Amino acid sequence: MWKFLEKKEKFGNLALGLVLFAFLIVGITRADQKSDFLDYYNASKRWVTGENLYRFDVALQLTQIRSLEELFQPENLPLLQALQNETATYIYPPLFSFLLIPLGKLSPYHASLIFQLMSWLALLAMIWLLLKHDNSLFTKMKLPGWTFTILLLLNFRFIESHIQNNQVGIILICLILLSILSKRDGLSGFLLALAVSIKVTPIVFLFLFIYQRRFWVIGYFAISILFWNLLPCLYNFSYTIQMTNSWFSEILGNAMSNPMLRSWKNNQSFVSTMAKYFLVGADFINQPNYNLPVFQLTKETVKYVQLVFVGLFGLPLLFLLKRKDLSWEILSLLFLFSAIFSGISWTHSFVICLIPYLLILFYHQTNRLGKVESYILAAVTGLPLLTHRNFIGSKFESALSMFSILLYTSSILYFIILKKAYTKDANRN
Repeated sequence: MWKFLEKKEKFGNLALGLVLFAFLIVGITRADQKSDFLDYYNASKRWVTGENLYRFDVALQLTQIRSLEELFQPENLPLLQALQNETATYIYPPLFSFLLIPLGKLSPYHASLIFQLMSWLALLAMIWLLLKHDNSLFTKMKLPGWTFTILLLLNFRFIESHIQNNQVGIILICLILLSILSKRDGLSGFLLALAVSIKVTPIVFLFLFIYQRRFWVIGYFAISILFWNLLPCLYNFSYTIQMTNSWFSEILGNAMSNPMLRSWKNNQSFVSTMAKYFLVGADFINQPNYNLPVFQLTKETVKYVQLVFVGLFGLPLLFLLKRKDLSWEILSLLFLFSAIFSGISWTHSFVICLIPYLLILFYHQTNRLGKVESYILAAVTGLPLLTHRNFIGSKFESALSMFSILLYTSSILYFIILKKAYTKDANRN
């Protein structure tokens, strides 16, 4: 395939430009629809009104409801009304909503449009970084136009969902890449601290700096995390402290430790999947439609099983510390790990597959994959796209989402990249 495309690389650059332009147009046309950005937007406005950013007490009450009939009983009407009014929908640290205060002064449509454009520019910046930066493995690619076109098409389902929800994921990936590729330890720590202050999961990328022996980055990160989280104190000291305490207690303390919370159909994380499979009421709307749970476990058992699987996925990473020249493999594994074991990983969260998929395409282009591996990876990368509702219908897509098809594909991809990391020296020899 690559030999055929090599003769038409100028068309690859054109195709890449057309795909990127198409994403821009789609983002602009969907800026006025209800999306996750409205949760960020409304939270930013609460900085001015002084209301609680999280309103999580209602969501915790919902975890006690065991059936749809119970939910619609008259005494639970306040819960339903609260859910319709953006209750428990903002789950990020206070800083993110604080940074969006300027957008909160605009209309929802114009604020959403600007945020869509920011994500699109972040996508452009990612591609530029990967192609132009001296530390990037992908500067060696022979067919960057076609490679990135194929990459974006393979990730169409994730990017489309990201645009639909006007999410922050692509901006976070851009910040992480800027941090990783920067040669300045201070800037690396500063940018990673910003990403972690927006959403806590990027903290796993500190592991890559440990692998690279860039220990100064960790020190700068610790200083920068204090800077970013104390920055809102300049605006409202007491409110910042109060909301930070609420985030630690209500989100980290309750939401992230409760496997039943937000374990809905489109949540493809490991802990959510366990809840959907084994806890009654984890998704009381969809579980009855699919004869779930399979059988019932306790919340404590689900938490212990999660810890076991964190070890099964994470311990092999530790052994890679002794091996050289694996930064891109480790980076790809960390992206996958952050989604698999995030408490809340909707379909749009798997936009993190951009980097792992790119690594796989680079392996294929440089003949580092055997025939069997190529077939397996074609299935793993193609399945999320082929299970899009446009191909199989919304009913079948809903069933696959309920059983967490993206968890399985990303887990297989994780262990294939892990295997390639362990055999890289042998392949080179």
